[in-house]
Amino acid sequence: MKKAALYIRVSTDEQAKHGYSLQEQRADLEHYAQNHGYAVYDVYADEGNTARKSIRKRKELQRLLEDVQAGRVDIIILKCLDRWFRNVQDYYRVQEILDAHNVEWECTQEDYNTTTTNGRLMLNLKLSIAQNESDQTSDRIKYINQGKKRRKEEVTGKHPFAYASIDKKLVIVENERPIVEFIFAQILAGSSTHSIAGKVLAEFGVSMAAKRIWRILRNPTYKGERYGIPDFCPAIISPHDFDYVQEILSRNRQPSRTGKSYLFNGKIVCPSCGNILVVNCGKIKKKKTYSTVTYICGNRYVTGKPISAGGCQYGGGISENVIERYLIKNLFPLLAKYEAEITCKVNESVMDPERRMKNINAKLTRLKDLYVDGLIDKDTYKADFIKLQQELNEMLAAQKKQITRSAVMDRIISDSDFLATYANLSRAQQRELWQSLIKRITFTRRPEDRRKPYTEFQIEFI
Repeated sequence: MKKAALYIRVSTDEQAKHGYSLQEQRADLEHYAQNHGYAVYDVYADEGNTARKSIRKRKELQRLLEDVQAGRVDIIILKCLDRWFRNVQDYYRVQEILDAHNVEWECTQEDYNTTTTNGRLMLNLKLSIAQNESDQTSDRIKYINQGKKRRKEEVTGKHPFAYASIDKKLVIVENERPIVEFIFAQILAGSSTHSIAGKVLAEFGVSMAAKRIWRILRNPTYKGERYGIPDFCPAIISPHDFDYVQEILSRNRQPSRTGKSYLFNGKIVCPSCGNILVVNCGKIKKKKTYSTVTYICGNRYVTGKPISAGGCQYGGGISENVIERYLIKNLFPLLAKYEAEITCKVNESVMDPERRMKNINAKLTRLKDLYVDGLIDKDTYKADFIKLQQELNEMLAAQKKQITRSAVMDRIISDSDFLATYANLSRAQQRELWQSLIKRITFTRRPEDRRKPYTEFQIEFI
């Protein structure tokens, strides 16, 4: 008696439109096997999978092929050919495996004879027609989805965390918004995705795996971009903060082999080639301890070549202790200077707004007159009009801009005894402080200055 494998496949759409339920197919196949004297070895059901989906993604089909190769199956029973494949290439790929193990297949609702030339021709025609129908359906769905995207309508029922679909538009779920903001703030503060998972659970009582947090951090929907379309939906995170988080994640920092937290990892710029300096922390064999943390240029470290040969001319290193002492000593003057510079820039941008608006409007009027008089062409008019309009919008936005300090800056400035507070922080907390406060650290160092102390640093705050 032949051992039969019953293969069932149904996609969600087919089940809804045509009633191709798994239960109906199974009953049909079991009845066929009984009438033909086959012993049912097992049932393989791919639910919610189209016949055009890659065969690697059809898990039950993969399990069936494993049983075929193990010699557990003699014949495969299907309802009809389109339950099996709608792709000629995939069909013959699987057929090679069946032929190698002398396994046949039969359809309960259709009759195929693959032993003759005409039978194989009819089989190819049937597969080609099924593939063409599937392609046409796919094209229609893509066309509909493109229209939805142009109208900024959601095209799927799966939404990112903290979003919901109302009237085909993505809206923010307000009670989940703080969790997303917290996750991004923690990355900016130097935390890892694994540590953020624990913090989210402690802060909000929501359990999230580190992988899910990683996907949230990488999803541009949170800055309002979806399907590559800017301003597709309301943003939870500003584009500036989102892009900076991507820069942080792209460094793909691995846990240090020393188990130590490096305060300024990813922040210090090479004075020669502009690369980000990397940590160098050699092990002292006699003491079985690690030496003082030093930052060196990975470009020079890897290539060993001067900059003229494509490498880096800066061959020195800078101690983490030197930078830390400089920051602690000069932090408050640096923050005061930073705030003064930002205030000055904003004041300059909004200085005499009425006069600036009057000048821009006058330019727009003159531009229109030039176009009407035929002195400039349409393309020139459009380009200059867009430029002036953008300048006007930027000025209006600058008027609304407020001088704001980050929460970290506020805590530092309001702390009456910052030095004592800093000394009581753990190493990980100190790292989190500097990572959330500082964007870049640059310094000037010429090769002939070797052995001289570093005294001048430029600090760029987040």
